[in-house]
Amino acid sequence: MPELPDLTVFAENLSKAVVGKKIVRAKYHPKKRLNVSPERLSDSLIGSKLAKVQRVGKEICFTTSNGDAIFIHLMLSGGFVLTTEKQVEDIDYPVLTICFADGSAMAVTDPKGWVMVALNRESDATPDALSITAEYLKSNFEKKPRALVKSFLLDQHLIGGVGNAYSDEILWRARISPKSEVGKLPPEAVKSLLESIPAVLNEAIDYLRRHHADMVSGEFREFLKVHNPSLKKSPTGSTIIKEQILSKKTYYTNEQKLYR
Repeated sequence: MPELPDLTVFAENLSKAVVGKKIVRAKYHPKKRLNVSPERLSDSLIGSKLAKVQRVGKEICFTTSNGDAIFIHLMLSGGFVLTTEKQVEDIDYPVLTICFADGSAMAVTDPKGWVMVALNRESDATPDALSITAEYLKSNFEKKPRALVKSFLLDQHLIGGVGNAYSDEILWRARISPKSEVGKLPPEAVKSLLESIPAVLNEAIDYLRRHHADMVSGEFREFLKVHNPSLKKSPTGSTIIKEQILSKKTYYTNEQKLYR
């Protein structure tokens, strides 16, 4: 599933490709996982221009010139395709197709059909992972002290943008076991966690910009330090442990301290 670094680069590349373009045709293909009727969505898009593309948590938000906002959650296997109006009909597994006045087109695809699309839904007050503060962590750790730190990082109602892969990377960087309870983290561990969240995510964004500059779909994980099936050892030489935690395949090492 695409996470914050992937989606940040998706949004940047989509912005370059589609912002300012006038929409002449729009079609939502499935009959589910949309919060309004397909006709309502098409009516809101056709005739407007795409004014802005941005990542919001684990979604991509397209804002139109008429003020509408379309939120797209790619779920497990969704992605974007940049193509032409002539070729858009040949796209496999279309969810949403948008054609522009200049003959170009954009499609949202998903072989599983799980992509979620929402028009003008209520804004989410969840803070983004890149803007988390020490006060926010402390306050929320106090509310659910027995929650596992991995669960906390994955909860999109608490922190926007982090998924399974990057939660493992963040916790390895912070040297905190994913099985630790948030209420047991000492101040120095909380500080390490707070520093590790933006450090890991921003480093990943920079890597993706340099090595996968045109990406608008997919996940690239070859550079991850522990959440990487091809690795047996961490960069510091510790054996990588693979275990199901919270029904998620989790990668960690014995370098990470358990706080219980």
